Amino acid sequence: MKRDTGVLILLGLAHSLNHSLFLVLPPLLADISRDLGASFQEIGMVATVAFLLYGLGALVGGPLSDRIGHVKVASISIGMAGASTLLFLLPSDLRVFSAGLWIIAAWASFYHPTANTLIAKLYPGNKARSMGVHGAAGSVGQMLTPTIAYMIGSAFHWRLAFVFFGVVSMATSLMMRWIPSVQVAATSERTPLVQILRVPGLWILIFYNLIIGLFQRGVELFFPTFLTAARGYTGQMAALSNSVLLMIGVGGQLVGGWASDKYSSSRFLIVASAGMVASMLILLLLPRGSVGVVGFILLYGFFYFGHQPTMTSLLGSITPPDLMGMAYGVMFFFAFGLGSVSSTLAGYLADNFSLEVVFWIMALFSFMTLIISVIIPRVVEEKS
Repeated sequence: MKRDTGVLILLGLAHSLNHSLFLVLPPLLADISRDLGASFQEIGMVATVAFLLYGLGALVGGPLSDRIGHVKVASISIGMAGASTLLFLLPSDLRVFSAGLWIIAAWASFYHPTANTLIAKLYPGNKARSMGVHGAAGSVGQMLTPTIAYMIGSAFHWRLAFVFFGVVSMATSLMMRWIPSVQVAATSERTPLVQILRVPGLWILIFYNLIIGLFQRGVELFFPTFLTAARGYTGQMAALSNSVLLMIGVGGQLVGGWASDKYSSSRFLIVASAGMVASMLILLLLPRGSVGVVGFILLYGFFYFGHQPTMTSLLGSITPPDLMGMAYGVMFFFAFGLGSVSSTLAGYLADNFSLEVVFWIMALFSFMTLIISVIIPRVVEEKS
């Protein structure tokens, strides 16, 4: 049991760093925009391409890990993504920044489908709980990222904030050799991508992940800037608020995994989706004081992160083992890849209207996820 927990914690650290390489951007968005002489829309377009690559790579990472080994692909992914942050040490320029973020995204893209497949195969009896522990361990590290990144960026330079997390990622990659391997499919057992589309009920989960990607990408990128520009927070308080949100996510991951195993993944998904809608309404309808922001942090942090082990477990429960890596790759392509369009949309709305408008559009996406989540139990037949 101790070994199992150690594996999940180490994978959680890698999971944390996989996200941290991107979480450096939101609290330093204004500084990076000024330093590069770029608008929010331009930075949003760069982020859109990065997350599109992040999603496209997931389509490769899942099947690749099924072929050559899940631990090998996951460790190479986090190590090379970390090494790519060294590109930011080159002279500041939007083209260099874009290339650096895109290369990081390409390498980092292999991690999610690989790690989720590994966990599903290592812990078949309690997938949701294990996914929750993995996510919670990742969230513990992620919650510190905005504050640490802001401190390094303010004291030194935004480039060094990226490099710091890159160096830690490279060190973590070396430690991942300790994780046990699982059997990969023989050549004759490999199945073409088209088979994924024939898995009963998978299409509705893919659609949900597309909309949740549109919702989350815009919120994640612009939340700290929203707090400073629309709610009067200082940069330090905005970064701290983002860290607290991620801290709440730790509880959400654990409860989401537990509730999904004990009750029903599809039904808990409805609860989580409703909680995300409520978080957006509280933030936008209570603009004065801190009540709206605090309510948003508590609800969004808990229910957004709570939905993650629920969704990954649900996908794993309906997908045949030989298709699992590919299925997780497709899921993350839609959530992180196609969902990344939200970054450009949010940047355009921020430049031409206001951040308030940005978050109302994100609220609309959250309402769409609630509608889809109500349909899911009628379409998807869960398996134990």
